[in-house]
Amino acid sequence: VRIMNKPEYIIVHHSMTKDSGTKSWDAIRKYHIENMGMNDIGYHKGIEDIGGVITVMEGRADTISGAHTKELGMNSKSIGICVVGDYDVIAPAQSYLDILRELCNAYMVNYDIPVKNILGHREVGLMAGYDWTKGQFKTCPGRLFDMDVLRKFIFKG
Repeated sequence: VRIMNKPEYIIVHHSMTKDSGTKSWDAIRKYHIENMGMNDIGYHKGIEDIGGVITVMEGRADTISGAHTKELGMNSKSIGICVVGDYDVIAPAQSYLDILRELCNAYMVNYDIPVKNILGHREVGLMAGYDWTKGQFKTCPGRLFDMDVLRKFIFKG
């Protein structure tokens, strides 16, 4: 377990699974621990629909380095947020984006993170030299997840 002092980035992910309206977070945690050999779920927070209510799920403590974006050493300097759903297939619903914006805003205020440092996993891949549009990297948080739109509507304060 590595301690993270002050996160500088927020990295957005998707689960690549359909959000069934039931709690998937425990299954994701179990998969990370049992199949990937992690000591906990790789993300700090998750967002999913549980019985028609968009819910923020707790992952790792914010003070512990994540296991969500190894490129450019981002695990030790970023908060990882996973939005449950497959956004290669459908665009995220506005209700998910509203909760994600609120969560990002809280992290921005708490840790003084600028809007430009809210990135999709695929954008970190591009920064590391991998082009997701050429199949060199993941599409995460999904081909239909527009990070520019998310950043445009996030406010700080």
